[in-house]
Amino acid sequence: MLLAALMVPVAAQAQWPKPVEARLTATYRQCMASGAAALGQTLAMNVCQSEELERQDARLNQAYVMVMKRLSPRRKASLRRSERAWIAQRDRSCKAAADRYAGGTAAPLEFQGCQLRMTIERTLWLERYR
Repeated sequence: MLLAALMVPVAAQAQWPKPVEARLTATYRQCMASGAAALGQTLAMNVCQSEELERQDARLNQAYVMVMKRLSPRRKASLRRSERAWIAQRDRSCKAAADRYAGGTAAPLEFQGCQLRMTIERTLWLERYR
């Protein structure tokens, strides 16, 4: 029963949109499928997610820099405001998602998983930005 409760945030990842799921690195997939993470231990799963979030955040920053290079000063300012608003909205959404676990061990896992999903979604959005 406990293991099933801990796996809820991971199971939610299986329902992510295909383009988001396709962006998860092989390193992340292997991390989650081996050792303590594969056994559902939240600390190990948090480590996997934290490392993947760093990788995906680097991809997001790279996409942002590439888009900014081709924009006029006015559009750069607009995108900068949009990014700041997105960060605030992402953090609110992910906190609300984690709050469903009322401070339990799955809360940080849900928070990071939400940030991971939303970061990949934003990267995809930036890559299509015109």
